[in-house]
Amino acid sequence: MSLRKFVFCAIAGSVVLACSARLHAAGASAGPAQGGDLNGAAGKVFDVNLKDRCFRFLKQDVSYDPQSGRGTCWYTVHWTDGTTFRKYEELVNFAQINPGPIIAEFTGLDDANARALREGQRFRADHMVLRPDLREATGIAADGRSVVGWFTPRVARFSRDGMLKLGDREINAGAKYGGIRITIQQALTAKDMAQGFWKATPTGRETPDGFVADHIQLEPLQDPFAVDNPKLPRVLSVGDSVSMNYEQAARDDLKGVANYHRIEDNCWSTVRGKAFMAYWLGDYTRKGLDWDVILFNSGLHDLKQQKAGSPFAVSIPDYQANLRKEIEIMEKTGAKLIWVTTTPVPNDIDSSDYGYRTKGSEKVFNQAAAEVLRDYPHIQICDLAKVVNESSVFDQWRKGEDVHYWNAEQQAVLGKAIADAVRRALNGEKK
Repeated sequence: MSLRKFVFCAIAGSVVLACSARLHAAGASAGPAQGGDLNGAAGKVFDVNLKDRCFRFLKQDVSYDPQSGRGTCWYTVHWTDGTTFRKYEELVNFAQINPGPIIAEFTGLDDANARALREGQRFRADHMVLRPDLREATGIAADGRSVVGWFTPRVARFSRDGMLKLGDREINAGAKYGGIRITIQQALTAKDMAQGFWKATPTGRETPDGFVADHIQLEPLQDPFAVDNPKLPRVLSVGDSVSMNYEQAARDDLKGVANYHRIEDNCWSTVRGKAFMAYWLGDYTRKGLDWDVILFNSGLHDLKQQKAGSPFAVSIPDYQANLRKEIEIMEKTGAKLIWVTTTPVPNDIDSSDYGYRTKGSEKVFNQAAAEVLRDYPHIQICDLAKVVNESSVFDQWRKGEDVHYWNAEQQAVLGKAIADAVRRALNGEKK
């Protein structure tokens, strides 16, 4: 381990040690909150200490000082005997859920759907919560706006409904379409939390001894130790939705060469990138969670406009400053960095969903990034924009307005370019 990583590990580890010492002295809670408001904040869970009832918390969006490697990203969260833990998973539909009866709570019924429920007719709720840990159906609430009962999901593509059993009646029930309206929630324990990888949202209070959680919402994350080959290097891709398009193709191309990971969400613009970068990197000082190569990309959200001719969402000076901040944070990992150029905007796009984008505007941002990267000659460049511009595979794509790549052949070309760049980095090649 490098000296830099050793120092970082020592600082991070001291949080848990200090937590332990103060807990013995103060009982249920310990340690200052280290600044910042954790109530309702999202982050990742590390180093759960069951004895002292605390864990290290990596906050999702942070203020971070790349010079010292410290900031307001790492905290200590404590719990008490009264703290509740609940597993929380979001579902778009029931396509992949296990069939069979389960307790479900339907909430947010408007007048029409509340009336339909009373009459035993088909209804749709604003939200549905599946509770595999419950065994009792309490029926319709006094106000008629919610109901808890045994529910059998209709397992089919795009399905959001099924049969709700209330006494001797069976009613077609479901969640409305639009957004995330279905969740699976299950009571857990601190021991459960210690045995997995989680994204957490604690709610609670600041005390003189630190932040104490009254409730901790837990969302399961992939266990890297379960999917990684420990003999292979680890690669992280930090990018926007285009990186989602070629994710599987790149992973397939690197099979047997590297463990390829991608951040669990969209990096969006560099404004979000610099705030979330420490969170995406995780506890890279821990053995098995370190990164050997990091690919990073942004631009398609920075170059958005409100309308043709209006300013970019992120100005060029701010874009360059944000890139530098991202680079400085990533360099703390000791990984080899690869900048992936912003892929083309094929034609002018005026979309209510994606905003306005001007054809060729990626060239302005790629030139701005190139100016920044001249100060970091050790960073490799994967010119994905050039791949798209020069390959005949994208001839039909160039006639459209979508910046994404849904065609399998297109994804394979992009994935290969990414995989080749990773191979060069692992082989010690700079370009």
